[in-house]
Amino acid sequence: MKKYTLTFSLLMLVLVLTACNSGGNTEFKYGNVTNNKIDHIHGAGYINGENNVVIATHTGLYSYGEEGWKEASSQKHDYMGFQAVNDGFFASGHPGKGSDLENPFGLIKSTDKGASFEKLAFYGEIDFHYLAAGYNTNTIYVFNEMPTENLNGGLHYSTDEGKNWTSSALSGFESSYISNFATHPTKSELLVVGSKDGLYISEDFGQNVVKFNSASMISYVTLTESGGYYTNFDDSYVYLKSFTFDSAKEKDISLPEEIMKDPIIYIASNPNNSEEITIVTNNLNIYLTKDHGLNWGKLASNGELTK
Repeated sequence: MKKYTLTFSLLMLVLVLTACNSGGNTEFKYGNVTNNKIDHIHGAGYINGENNVVIATHTGLYSYGEEGWKEASSQKHDYMGFQAVNDGFFASGHPGKGSDLENPFGLIKSTDKGASFEKLAFYGEIDFHYLAAGYNTNTIYVFNEMPTENLNGGLHYSTDEGKNWTSSALSGFESSYISNFATHPTKSELLVVGSKDGLYISEDFGQNVVKFNSASMISYVTLTESGGYYTNFDDSYVYLKSFTFDSAKEKDISLPEEIMKDPIIYIASNPNNSEEITIVTNNLNIYLTKDHGLNWGKLASNGELTK
């Protein structure tokens, strides 16, 4: 009789603990979209070495793949800085409603697609809007617009995921506008800066830069192993171009006619498939090509995700 009572008590304890662990803790996943209207996008990329493209918004993460759009079930944060890498993503921004994370994030990292985060640097102190990272190196570049006691203003980089930081002088940079920074997937020291006066390239962690081209009004640049893509615009046209580091020759990539006056604000290139590119426009139209621009599929219209 005593043995039965003990066994029953242990069983009840297990059931209680199980209920406590599951109750109120919904498992993080990318599932059915509950909100298909997006107001702001602050990044796009292919995280965790996978083929789904992920977009970072003011209200969490969305993923697009063979099954269409999926929405992160929780961790619905305001991601102001977002950079996909091979083992996850780096981010900055502000916590979502009900989160116990501090505001702002500083620099955080997720290796489980956004289910949890490691607090790397400047937690509760800085919100980085300019954030770049090497896809395979995890070398991080941040541009600090809000000087603090722990980090001066300007460009800084870290090769150890935020433990130590070095300031970059950007000597030779002569433009008054920066679109974004992009760093090479495997060469930590190689950095490109987009501006309204052209692309600038650095081979010494941003200490010195030289003008790579004179394209006007560049709105975004991203790098691949052999070169990269940039987009710029004028009064009548939007351009998407590919380039290589070993040649001055650039190639125009065809775009859908309907975005000719809708500047591109993000470009994401699939590291597993050089033919696949995702673009996000100023009016929050999202397009994807799997044949280097010969054909484009529309994934969102004015922030409304396709079904």
